[in-house]
Amino acid sequence: MPDLNPTPAPPPVRRPRGVVRIGGKVVEGWQSWEVDNNAYRSADTFRVVFALALLRQPYDADWFSRQESLEVEILAGFPADPDRPDPSELDSLILGHADELLFDPTRGTIELTGRDLTALLIDTQTSENFPDHTASQIATKLAERYQLTPVVTATKTKAGDYYRYEHAVTTQQQSEWELLTQLANVEDFVLYVKGRELHFEPRPAQQADHYAIDWAAASAERGHPVANACAVQFSRNLTIAKGVAVEVRSWNAEHKKAFKASWPKEVKAAQPGQSAARAQLYRYAIAGLTQDKALQRAQSIYRQIVAHEMHLTASLPADNVLDSGKTLLMRGTGTAFDQLYYPESVTRSMSIGDGYRMSIRAKNTAGPQAEAAP
Repeated sequence: MPDLNPTPAPPPVRRPRGVVRIGGKVVEGWQSWEVDNNAYRSADTFRVVFALALLRQPYDADWFSRQESLEVEILAGFPADPDRPDPSELDSLILGHADELLFDPTRGTIELTGRDLTALLIDTQTSENFPDHTASQIATKLAERYQLTPVVTATKTKAGDYYRYEHAVTTQQQSEWELLTQLANVEDFVLYVKGRELHFEPRPAQQADHYAIDWAAASAERGHPVANACAVQFSRNLTIAKGVAVEVRSWNAEHKKAFKASWPKEVKAAQPGQSAARAQLYRYAIAGLTQDKALQRAQSIYRQIVAHEMHLTASLPADNVLDSGKTLLMRGTGTAFDQLYYPESVTRSMSIGDGYRMSIRAKNTAGPQAEAAP
């Protein structure tokens, strides 16, 4: 299958451009910005620095100082005419609200930091009771409350059935985002906000195409390594490498029966008092599951844990191809680190001095199981 970023990468001539919008209007005068897109079920973040000397009316220091709410959008890409970039040719990297404004007259700058629209749900506490709604109905209801477009896959089980025998998510005071996160965990769904869309849907299937980082070591003919990244590093968690086992226990009131499932079945976990290193056992109690559901949850939790075994960090010239929903393929080191990875964070930045750059943090389990990790 072809790579998502076919070689040669980057192209010989790069003229990237960025645009910052505030309240839907292009505001000139920025000198640098940074956007962090993550896969942690938390808000993506941004930081943008404006030079006071470059601002144009009405966007001066006094205007910024009087604003109580600032909706910020950062766009970037490779327009046909770099000298006159059209925002319609650029990709929106983040849309959100500024949390803080920093005015520094000594340096002559104004800095905005903030989060994407996930913050709307993170900052709202609720004790609403949704026992007669399914998880997808709750996600749709909360999305529409904030004028977000729900991209939601329908579910069947009512939330009250999950927690009928636990005083939990449907009654306690918590943020609306925590509520959705817990429901996503129960359904084994992905949950994130992108632009003005709230996504609550099954985990994507294994991808055939990957974003590739290629490494070629120095040779006799070539005295230096060659790569399409400026720097790349790897680490391995040796505790996880020893082995992990997950046990899920569940009391199902409807069936009046307890169920237990373990994964992987062939791994023997360490018992109390043992000095020999065996698989680390993780135990979970989750109400209302059947035997099949308990096994599915054990498998899902196992995949999430072992996905932290192998880590990759890299910095490279930025493009707009990679995000936390795509897979990254490392090639060429001749080690066990040549495998698939799942991005945890993709941070893009642009400035006059450094151009358009990207840093990546990614993870996965090791070996043959790497293809199946979440």
